[in-house]
Amino acid sequence: MREERIEIDGVPARLYEPDGASGVLLLGHGHTQSKDDELYVHLGRQYADETGLAVACIDAVNHGERATGDMAWGADVADGMVADWQKTAEALSGIGPAVAYVGFSMGMIFGAPTVAAMPTIKAAVFGVGGIPDPAMRSQLLEVAARLEHPQVLMLNMTKDEIFSVEGTHAFFDAIPGRKKRLMFWEGAHSALPSEAVRHSVTFLNRYCA
Repeated sequence: MREERIEIDGVPARLYEPDGASGVLLLGHGHTQSKDDELYVHLGRQYADETGLAVACIDAVNHGERATGDMAWGADVADGMVADWQKTAEALSGIGPAVAYVGFSMGMIFGAPTVAAMPTIKAAVFGVGGIPDPAMRSQLLEVAARLEHPQVLMLNMTKDEIFSVEGTHAFFDAIPGRKKRLMFWEGAHSALPSEAVRHSVTFLNRYCA
């Protein structure tokens, strides 16, 4: 597998490219984390190895190499993140189209509008996400209503202190059609088990083959 740091129009990224990859998986990290966080390096390698897709993880606005001291991650910066992901996918189109998105927590908030804006994405995994703030509710429900084209898997926790069960169900219910599924595990936001990632790999291999 080839691993390297790349930069696309000022957006730093890590790329994990297995031999024979013909599509790209976009991997969105959580709040206060970055593309270089140990967890996301591990996930990048795991998803690349177990799906055969090239995996790209970029630093979100004000995170990692783009940190400015302001770690805000509200919906007001979502448009910029969508543009960053679109530029990344275009730059990697020589490998193949972006066919999958996986994002956790903040990566779900920025990932949902990204997936809605990218019709090539066949499958999206949203981990420990939903609606974290009533002020973001209407915007996120509108985004959910545009997720008609991909298969969607949501992986959540019953005692999440950031994303309530009610907010998660509201987002899930707003996704149209029947190409969606929702799974819960007992525990807090940071306790998503490795079993959940294994479920996501099976899901991605089914719908991105």
